[in-house]
This record gives sequence, structure tokens and C-alpha cells, in this order.
Amino acid sequence: MAKSVLSPEQFIDEVNRRLPGMYGYKPGMRAFLVPEGATGATATGYDFTPSDDLGTVGAGKAASDSVLREYDVNPYISRK
Repeated sequence: MAKSVLSPEQFIDEVNRRLPGMYGYKPGMRAFLVPEGATGATATGYDFTPSDDLGTVGAGKAASDSVLREYDVNPYISRK
């Protein structure tokens, strides 16, 4: 079965929605398009802030992997 498709902006919104439920999440943590302020058409990827320890890095990866298991992103963006 084909996956539903999300825009990069929808992908970021969904990752941010799931982040608080991930182990290692810290209040205020968020995903964003790179460069900061980019649109889905101009983004070169995505990243998380803060990403200053293994817990927050793991939470970000878990949230993004969770979304990517369910959806495709078009145009595709990768973590920077």
C-alpha cells in the first residue's frame, strides 16, 4: 500500500507534534526546516534544536523516523 505524501512543512509539523512523546524530549525542543525560515520549496533539509546531547538527538530521530515510516515527503528532505 502506498504511503500518503506530506509536504516538508507538513512533515515538520507532524514531527513537532510527536516530539513530546519521545524519550529524551526536552521542553522547547522543535524541528525546523534548514536554512531556518526556509519554505518546503527552498529547504535543503531539517534539523532539531536543542540537539546538545544524545537524549535530544535520539528524541528527534525517533520522531522523524516515526513520521517517515507512515508518510513520504515530497520534495524529499534529509536531516542536516
